[in-house]
Amino acid sequence: MRLELEKFLQKLGVSHTLSPYETQPWLVYSEEKTLTCSAEVRMGPDGHDIEAEIQFLHDEKDDDDDDEDGAESAGGREQILWMRAEPTGENQWGPKYLRIKDKDYTNDFHGWEEKGCEVFLSCVEALQMNEIPDIDMLIEDKMKDDSWGGGGRRGKIGRKSPKVKPAALMGMKKP
Repeated sequence: MRLELEKFLQKLGVSHTLSPYETQPWLVYSEEKTLTCSAEVRMGPDGHDIEAEIQFLHDEKDDDDDDEDGAESAGGREQILWMRAEPTGENQWGPKYLRIKDKDYTNDFHGWEEKGCEVFLSCVEALQMNEIPDIDMLIEDKMKDDSWGGGGRRGKIGRKSPKVKPAALMGMKKP
C-alpha cells in the first residue's frame, strides 16, 4: 500500500495533512460501560513517521463491583490498535507495523495494511457517532486473508454454471 500523504491520512479519517508534532484526536466516554475510547493519528517530530493508536481507558471499579463475567476489573489503559507508517518512496506513505489487541499483523497476510486502515477508520466512524466501537467484531470482519487460498471465501470460483436450454424454459421440450 503506497499512497500520497494526504490520501493515506484520509484512509485514517484525517481530513487535512498533519504537520510535525500535530495530532488528530477522537474521544468518546460511555457511562454505561464505564469506558473511554480514544483514537488519534499523530505526525512525528521530524515529519517522517505517523502513528495511529486506539485505546480503551477503563474506569476503576470499587471492590464490590463485578463486571459482566463476575470477575473484578482493576481499570486502566488497554491499547487496542497501534500502527506506524513511514514514507515508502517519493511522496508515498504506507504502514510498516500493525498490532491489534496484542497480535502483530505486520506482513501477516496480503493486504494487511489496507485492512488495518479499515479497522482504524471504522473505529473513528463509530467514535464520530458517539459510540464505542466493537473491536472484536471489527477484527473478525476485517482482519482476515481474503486472497486466494485464505479465508475460505472463494465465491463462485470452481462452481460450474448450469447450461440453460431456452426451449426447455418455455415448456417446449422435445420428446
